Amino acid sequence: MNEANQSDLHVTPELLQRYDRPGPRYTSYPTAPVWKEDFGDSEYREALRRAAHPHDAPLSVYVHIPFCHERCAFCGCNVIIGRKEGLADAYLDYVAREIRMASEALGGRRRVLQIHWGGGTPTFLEPAQLRRLFRTIGSAFEIDPSAELALEMDPRVTSQEQIALLRELGFNRISMGVQDLDPQVQCEIHRNQTEEQTRRLFAWCREAGFGGINFDLIYGLPGQELSRWEDTIRKVIEIGPDRIAVYSYAYLPERLRNQRHIDVDKLPKAELKFELFAAARRLFLEAGYSAIGMDHFAKPHDELAVAMRERRLHRNFMGYTVVPAPDMLGFGTSAIGEIGGSFAQNEKKLSRYYQSIDAGHFPTACGIALTPDDLVRKWVIKQLMCNFYLDFRELESQFDVTFGSYFAAEDEALRAGLDDGFVVWEEAALRVLPLGQAFIRNIAMIFDAYLPKVKTQFSRTV
Repeated sequence: MNEANQSDLHVTPELLQRYDRPGPRYTSYPTAPVWKEDFGDSEYREALRRAAHPHDAPLSVYVHIPFCHERCAFCGCNVIIGRKEGLADAYLDYVAREIRMASEALGGRRRVLQIHWGGGTPTFLEPAQLRRLFRTIGSAFEIDPSAELALEMDPRVTSQEQIALLRELGFNRISMGVQDLDPQVQCEIHRNQTEEQTRRLFAWCREAGFGGINFDLIYGLPGQELSRWEDTIRKVIEIGPDRIAVYSYAYLPERLRNQRHIDVDKLPKAELKFELFAAARRLFLEAGYSAIGMDHFAKPHDELAVAMRERRLHRNFMGYTVVPAPDMLGFGTSAIGEIGGSFAQNEKKLSRYYQSIDAGHFPTACGIALTPDDLVRKWVIKQLMCNFYLDFRELESQFDVTFGSYFAAEDEALRAGLDDGFVVWEEAALRVLPLGQAFIRNIAMIFDAYLPKVKTQFSRTV
């Protein structure tokens, strides 16, 4: 059996006490707290100008649909509770204008290999609005026939008509928010979603021909207990999604007011929280799923599982991927893009997003242009987070730096601080062992040059 797919993880209370501390999830490097508010319209335009060539380089496109019918107590997303008539249509008007602005700035670079709609709840949109958004993207860019087209769904509000339309448009990936099938936990997080609703949406997607269906689960939610959580995992295995994400709950009530409804006394303590993840990992692996990155699982013939075995897995703000698109455009409120050697995030507040576009400006609220050192560290962290393997020869080939000299301090910190069977040094590589994979965020933190100066609160690493 491949090491990454060994089912048992033996983590002592002492290990948890030592390593379970706040840390980034590294969906980007540098992480968002160090992005600069003086990175605005002109800086983003310059990033687009740099990215305009070569014309044939592929793109990824993310569109944020912030609307939900109600706010869940656990949620950490940028959400607008939409009840006002015409709200979504007005929003799509502005998104269309932003898309056209970006397309014009990129000139002839138009080929899109990946599209992802997130939220909020993308299926908050009516069928005509879904079609309109897709046509807007298609009129500004050229969607490759082999493109990965994905969106997130809430089983409580998605209709069979929407599923049929999305399949007609060419969507081939679906991600469903499930969190936990336990009604007691659902009550605690203010998200009452019956098992029947989840099974019904899954069946509709299968009947429509979707082959790439993902379930999002969360461990560490209030009221979760090991036996009932294992029941959820067994039911998910029985349903049979192609991929499962098992996220650690990020409880950040100081930043997220809706999370103040959570009863903190019902949150699992560190030992139980890790037991929840370890149980999910064991059950999924025993059922034949492959472990992907730090918190995903996929059926062994899924392209993510194949890429993981071949050490060519990638990760961006849309999740783990095999799509080789080096730049990502983000559209809509709070959307994040990675373009022209820069990260950029849009305004989160709807009124400021609209005001910027009305003024003819990109609605960029913050961002950062990456330095040569950022690019090296970004690549190293991605290799560790995605493939649990750092090839020193590839590092030298890509950046003309040697690991031993460039990362001498980090190498010393790894050897001195991670003596618990987390990593092993091979002839020309650093390999993360199964135990270290459970603490991969802690390993990545060693390579983060900004972290000592960041005061923002992060979620806990375990």
